[in-house]
Amino acid sequence: MASYAEEKMIRAHLELIEEGGEYAGYFTQGDSGMWMLADVANQATAQALLDAKVAVLSNIGPESSNGAGPSDFDGYTPIHFDNSVDGVQYRTWFVKDGSYYVADDGNSDTLAEITDEDEIATLLADSGFIPS
Repeated sequence: MASYAEEKMIRAHLELIEEGGEYAGYFTQGDSGMWMLADVANQATAQALLDAKVAVLSNIGPESSNGAGPSDFDGYTPIHFDNSVDGVQYRTWFVKDGSYYVADDGNSDTLAEITDEDEIATLLADSGFIPS
Protein backbone atom coordinates (compact mmCIF):
# COMPACT_ATOMS: atom_id res chain seq x y z
CA MET A 1 0.00 0.00 0.00
CA ALA A 2 1.33 3.43 -0.90
CA SER A 3 2.12 5.94 1.80
CA TYR A 4 0.23 9.22 1.89
CA ALA A 5 3.17 11.03 0.26
CA GLU A 6 3.40 8.36 -2.46
CA GLU A 7 -0.36 8.56 -3.03
CA LYS A 8 -0.11 12.33 -3.56
CA MET A 9 2.79 11.85 -5.98
CA ILE A 10 0.91 9.19 -7.96
CA ARG A 11 -2.18 11.38 -8.17
CA ALA A 12 -0.11 14.39 -9.24
CA HIS A 13 1.60 12.29 -11.93
CA LEU A 14 -1.74 11.04 -13.29
CA GLU A 15 -3.22 14.54 -13.31
CA LEU A 16 -0.19 16.00 -15.09
CA ILE A 17 -0.24 13.25 -17.73
CA GLU A 18 -3.98 13.80 -18.25
CA GLU A 19 -3.50 17.56 -18.61
CA GLY A 20 -1.13 16.85 -21.50
CA GLY A 21 1.14 19.85 -20.91
CA GLU A 22 4.90 20.16 -20.65
CA TYR A 23 5.19 17.38 -18.04
CA ALA A 24 3.34 14.85 -20.22
CA GLY A 25 5.72 15.66 -23.08
CA TYR A 26 8.60 14.17 -21.11
CA PHE A 27 6.89 10.75 -20.96
CA THR A 28 5.93 7.99 -23.35
CA GLN A 29 3.44 5.19 -22.78
CA GLY A 30 4.91 1.71 -23.08
CA ASP A 31 3.23 -1.44 -24.35
CA SER A 32 2.12 -2.30 -20.80
CA GLY A 33 0.29 1.02 -20.53
CA MET A 34 2.80 2.39 -18.02
CA TRP A 35 4.07 5.93 -18.53
CA MET A 36 7.88 6.11 -18.63
CA LEU A 37 10.32 8.99 -18.79
CA ALA A 38 11.31 9.25 -22.46
CA ASP A 39 14.77 10.72 -21.82
CA VAL A 40 16.61 10.52 -18.50
CA ALA A 41 18.15 13.93 -19.30
CA ASN A 42 14.73 15.45 -18.52
CA GLN A 43 14.35 13.74 -15.13
CA ALA A 44 15.17 16.80 -13.01
CA THR A 45 12.77 19.04 -14.93
CA ALA A 46 9.97 16.45 -14.78
CA GLN A 47 10.59 15.97 -11.04
CA ALA A 48 10.40 19.73 -10.44
CA LEU A 49 7.07 19.92 -12.27
CA LEU A 50 5.80 16.92 -10.30
CA ASP A 51 6.92 18.45 -6.98
CA ALA A 52 5.12 21.69 -7.86
CA LYS A 53 1.91 19.78 -8.60
CA VAL A 54 2.16 17.79 -5.35
CA ALA A 55 2.49 21.07 -3.44
CA VAL A 56 -0.84 22.38 -4.76
CA LEU A 57 -2.87 19.18 -4.63
CA SER A 58 -6.00 19.46 -2.53
CA ASN A 59 -9.00 17.27 -1.76
CA ILE A 60 -6.93 14.09 -1.59
CA GLY A 61 -8.14 13.30 1.92
CA PRO A 62 -6.59 13.11 5.35
CA GLU A 63 -3.18 11.62 6.02
CA SER A 64 -4.63 9.09 8.45
CA SER A 65 -7.10 6.44 7.32
CA ASN A 66 -10.75 7.11 8.02
CA GLY A 67 -12.42 5.29 5.14
CA ALA A 68 -15.79 3.59 5.30
CA GLY A 69 -14.37 0.15 4.62
CA PRO A 70 -11.18 -1.79 4.21
CA SER A 71 -8.56 -0.70 1.74
CA ASP A 72 -7.22 -3.91 0.27
CA PHE A 73 -6.18 -3.41 -3.32
CA ASP A 74 -3.23 -5.83 -3.44
CA GLY A 75 -2.65 -6.95 -7.01
CA TYR A 76 -4.92 -4.26 -8.49
CA THR A 77 -3.17 -1.75 -10.76
CA PRO A 78 -4.84 1.69 -10.96
CA ILE A 79 -5.25 2.81 -14.57
CA HIS A 80 -7.66 5.75 -14.37
CA PHE A 81 -8.83 8.31 -11.80
CA ASP A 82 -11.73 10.76 -11.85
CA ASN A 83 -12.64 13.20 -9.08
CA SER A 84 -15.62 14.71 -10.93
CA VAL A 85 -18.06 11.79 -10.54
CA ASP A 86 -21.35 12.79 -8.93
CA GLY A 87 -22.02 11.28 -5.52
CA VAL A 88 -18.45 10.28 -4.65
CA GLN A 89 -15.21 12.10 -3.85
CA TYR A 90 -13.34 10.13 -6.50
CA ARG A 91 -13.54 6.96 -8.56
CA THR A 92 -10.59 4.77 -9.53
CA TRP A 93 -10.46 2.08 -12.20
CA PHE A 94 -8.11 -0.88 -11.92
CA VAL A 95 -6.86 -3.85 -13.88
CA LYS A 96 -6.03 -7.21 -12.32
CA ASP A 97 -5.25 -10.41 -14.22
CA GLY A 98 -6.79 -9.01 -17.42
CA SER A 99 -10.08 -7.99 -15.77
CA TYR A 100 -11.21 -4.43 -15.07
CA TYR A 101 -12.60 -3.09 -11.79
CA VAL A 102 -13.90 0.15 -10.34
CA ALA A 103 -14.01 1.45 -6.75
CA ASP A 104 -15.18 4.66 -5.12
CA ASP A 105 -13.36 6.77 -2.55
CA GLY A 106 -10.55 4.25 -2.01
CA ASN A 107 -12.98 1.83 -0.37
CA SER A 108 -12.49 -1.79 -1.40
CA ASP A 109 -16.03 -2.58 -0.21
CA THR A 110 -17.19 -0.80 -3.39
CA LEU A 111 -14.81 -2.74 -5.68
CA ALA A 112 -16.79 -4.16 -8.60
CA GLU A 113 -15.73 -5.96 -11.76
CA ILE A 114 -16.60 -4.26 -15.04
CA THR A 115 -17.99 -6.78 -17.53
CA ASP A 116 -19.80 -4.55 -20.04
CA GLU A 117 -17.69 -4.42 -23.22
CA ASP A 118 -18.80 -0.86 -24.09
CA GLU A 119 -17.87 0.36 -20.61
CA ILE A 120 -14.46 -1.35 -20.91
CA ALA A 121 -13.89 0.23 -24.33
CA THR A 122 -14.75 3.67 -22.93
CA LEU A 123 -12.43 3.10 -19.95
CA LEU A 124 -9.54 2.13 -22.22
CA ALA A 125 -10.13 5.15 -24.46
CA ASP A 126 -10.43 7.59 -21.53
CA SER A 127 -7.47 6.22 -19.60
CA GLY A 128 -5.10 5.64 -22.51
CA PHE A 129 -4.31 2.26 -20.94
CA ILE A 130 -3.07 -0.29 -23.47
CA PRO A 131 -3.64 -3.88 -22.31
CA SER A 132 -0.65 -6.15 -22.75
